[in-house]
Amino acid sequence: MSPETAGSTFRIDVPYMDMVLSISAQPSGCASDEAGFTRTVASHGMPFDPVIERLLSQFEQAVRPEGVDGVHGDAILHAIIARWLWLRSPSEVQQEANHGALQKWRLKRAMAYVDEHIGEAISLADLARAAGLSRMYFAARFRMATSLRPHEYVLRRRIERAKDMLIKTNDSLVEIAFNVGFQTQAHFTTVFKRFAGITPGRWRLSNRLQA
Repeated sequence: MSPETAGSTFRIDVPYMDMVLSISAQPSGCASDEAGFTRTVASHGMPFDPVIERLLSQFEQAVRPEGVDGVHGDAILHAIIARWLWLRSPSEVQQEANHGALQKWRLKRAMAYVDEHIGEAISLADLARAAGLSRMYFAARFRMATSLRPHEYVLRRRIERAKDMLIKTNDSLVEIAFNVGFQTQAHFTTVFKRFAGITPGRWRLSNRLQA
């Protein structure tokens, strides 16, 4: 980023973007007729933002006849850009970040993906892609929303589907294991016992006797 000064106008070059900040002598919080940053923001549908106003004030103080005062001015410019991009981001993304957990529609898409691909290998990348997020961001927000890690949720859904098949079908345990996404019957039995407390064979017998 290399700001160039021309009077009170500062051009900031960042990848894929060309920002021009024009600071007038008037307080920038006022509705100035000059082409100030607030006016530029307003043209994009942005309301007055006190954070940007304070940063602009600090930036103006950092200006010297030879240009921006070193690292301090550069840091302020970064902060202005970060805030500006944040204000331009969709309100739903801001709301999601503020509240921490995934939005309901993203969560539903991830859960639907699990149900639709229960018999296949399901990776974190698959779930994140279904929700439209990066893997790390998705994993953290998913856990906030469900109190479960994505992998743990997938295992639970596999066992729930297996229970349904144990009651409603006469499929063998190995067939059910493969149908709900386990690679071996042994792994299926281990995970099933962890969640249900007993092996799938005993669970099937117990629940069929109760039916």
